[in-house]
Amino acid sequence: MKRRTSNPGAIPKDLRKLAEEIVAVKAQMREAGLFAEDRELLECPACGLQEDVLFNGKLVTCREIGGADTGLRFIAEGEGEFRCPVCHGAVKESPFEQNP
Repeated sequence: MKRRTSNPGAIPKDLRKLAEEIVAVKAQMREAGLFAEDRELLECPACGLQEDVLFNGKLVTCREIGGADTGLRFIAEGEGEFRCPVCHGAVKESPFEQNP
């Protein structure tokens, strides 16, 4: 039997609570320096700085995969748009590609 609500487009209370918990956990992950995003890793086309994720989930930026962490992070500027912390060049997020 379906539950009736006064607003048919409303998000169910239990789903809203779950979404709030996910947002909180992702914020905690970011604060701990972990990669908590649903996006591809970034690479600056101008200077070559790139993101990598270590085996423990920590987000790092380096000149080459497996290289030393620079301690710098790309700066979010809008939906899918970032600024490189080294050369200040514009970096766009690559569209997510799924394998068929």
